[in-house]
Amino acid sequence: MFSKFYPLALLLVSLTTFSQDFKMEFLQDLKPRNIGPGGMSGRVTAIDAVNDNPDVMYVGTASGGLWKSTSGG
Repeated sequence: MFSKFYPLALLLVSLTTFSQDFKMEFLQDLKPRNIGPGGMSGRVTAIDAVNDNPDVMYVGTASGGLWKSTSGG
C-alpha cells in the first residue's frame, strides 16, 4: 500500500522546494479591512413572525440588531 503512494508523496514534497519565498515586507502596506459578511450589518440570522398576527415580524442581524415590522415586512 505504501509503495503506491510513495512516488506521489515524493513528487509533492519535491514541489515545495521550488516554492516562492515569503517576505513580510510584502504585507507592510496592507491595512486591515472587512472581508465577507461576518459581523457586518446587513446579514440576517433569524426571522420570526407572530402566529396570531402575521403582519408583526422580527428580524435579527449578525451584528446584534433586532428589527420589528408591523406591516408584514
